[in-house]
Amino acid sequence: MIRADHPQSRRLHAWFLGALLAGAVLRVAALPLPGTGDVLVWKVWSFGAAYDVTAMYGVGGSPPNQRVVHWKGESMTVDYPPVALYELALVGRAYLQWDPLYPDSRALTALIKVPGLLLEIALVALVLTWGRRHYGDRVARWTSLALWLNPALLLNGPVLGYLDPMMYVPLAVAVGAAAAGPPWLAGVCSAVAVLTKAQAIFVMPVVVTLVWRRGPRPLRELVQFAAGGALTSVLVVLPFVLRGAWPNMVQSLGRLAAHDMISAQSANIWWIVTWVIRVADSVQDWGWHRALTQEVRILGISTAISVGYPNFRTIGLGLVSLATGCSVWWAWRVRSLAGAAAIAGWIAYAYTMLGAQVHENHLVPAVPLLAIAAGLDVRLRRTFWTVSVIAALNLYLFYGLVPGSPPILSRGATGIDVTVVLSIVNVCVFVWFTRLLLHQPAIQEAPG
Repeated sequence: MIRADHPQSRRLHAWFLGALLAGAVLRVAALPLPGTGDVLVWKVWSFGAAYDVTAMYGVGGSPPNQRVVHWKGESMTVDYPPVALYELALVGRAYLQWDPLYPDSRALTALIKVPGLLLEIALVALVLTWGRRHYGDRVARWTSLALWLNPALLLNGPVLGYLDPMMYVPLAVAVGAAAAGPPWLAGVCSAVAVLTKAQAIFVMPVVVTLVWRRGPRPLRELVQFAAGGALTSVLVVLPFVLRGAWPNMVQSLGRLAAHDMISAQSANIWWIVTWVIRVADSVQDWGWHRALTQEVRILGISTAISVGYPNFRTIGLGLVSLATGCSVWWAWRVRSLAGAAAIAGWIAYAYTMLGAQVHENHLVPAVPLLAIAAGLDVRLRRTFWTVSVIAALNLYLFYGLVPGSPPILSRGATGIDVTVVLSIVNVCVFVWFTRLLLHQPAIQEAPG
């Protein structure tokens, strides 16, 4: 044990503070970057929500009407849950105070990313306070830096402007609370996560199982969890119900499951399937070399069905359902926060690997869950860093750092599209991680 006043301890503390500062500088510097095309969508939504958030889905009508939000010549409908809209409404109102004309600007771009940044800061602060008290200074410092300096998290929020931090932070807290905290807090954070981005719902069976198996009075734990989740959900949704916008909201959110894509640029098994179908379709006209080395484009599920392929959406749903059953079984046996976070990270990972219609950013929410697991159990650190690099590359290869500036590594650099190569590597890593959980059950029992 090194004393706190020992020179080595002081040097380590200085390095730690320097690393935190470096992460902060990188994030602040990235805020004005334009991000992906989704940032434009968030700007339009923030403008509409700033004036009337409960009308964002439309109000009334038979069938329910669908609102189209207009701003600076852009027209957008809404298909995100209400918590995301509330947060964008706060952004919009703050920007209106800055400039009532609501112009497009670097300031607006930066402001769109601020809620996610604040939540990332909150998660790191939670690790360095609650985490340090319960698991020690070394674990807390390692985990906080694994989150704060993570390439995938840096790219996802501060650089490219996705809204994922607004979902994965409450999701990570929900998993932690389900395993080692108040059940009601797990319920509150679960509701916030799902009502920010629906993708969080794939981790919910694990969260419920963790709450259920945690103590000698499981019914009481489940009631507290359900009460926290239900009350939060009611508070979030009630303003839309009172406005008469409930059917409009249900209709809008229902479109999330209707995206016509086998894989939406996610480096998973379905991106490999997309490549195989593209090659088979073009080889007679182009020859094998050009067909194999083509740059892969998104393929619609309906297009694949029309030429005789099965419904990949249904197959993906079946595979994700099977993975969910496995994750619940593992979660029932887990007795540590490390194991709980690992299993929650695994099912978040499994959804991105096995589900059709998955987007390039959907692997990122698995990263903070695996960071928590790896901070507590060193056997998971190689897996965590490998998944982090894959998630970062999945974003970078499609979008680079700035739109219009291609990544340094060309997609044709490996002959076969490098995103296909990344997909194959990702499948191998997923199998490796799965085998790790299967053949080292001690991870589930490791002391937190």
